[in-house]
Amino acid sequence: MGIKKIAVIAVVCSGMFISVQAKEFEATDSSLYTDLCLTALEGNLAKMHNRIKSSGYSRKFVANKIECNGENLLSFVQHHGKNSTVMLKMLDRTRTSVSITDIAKLD
Repeated sequence: MGIKKIAVIAVVCSGMFISVQAKEFEATDSSLYTDLCLTALEGNLAKMHNRIKSSGYSRKFVANKIECNGENLLSFVQHHGKNSTVMLKMLDRTRTSVSITDIAKLD
């Protein structure tokens, strides 16, 4: 094998190793907000649903008002969470609204 092939393999393997490493977040306190942040990062929808329900807060409140490490919960999950697409879809449903506008033609 030539030097170039070995170098390419080394670069590819090191890139895969770096991408596999995930950030570990550790709770610094035992607050409800911290618990909700860490649960959202796990990506487990059933567990998150149960945490929100037991907290007494609405899903809308959790999605819009809770901050994790200085970021709003949705962007925190998007940047650092597992299964983030599904988790964001579950949390962000509260932001959608439906508006119906009737358009009438006047003669």
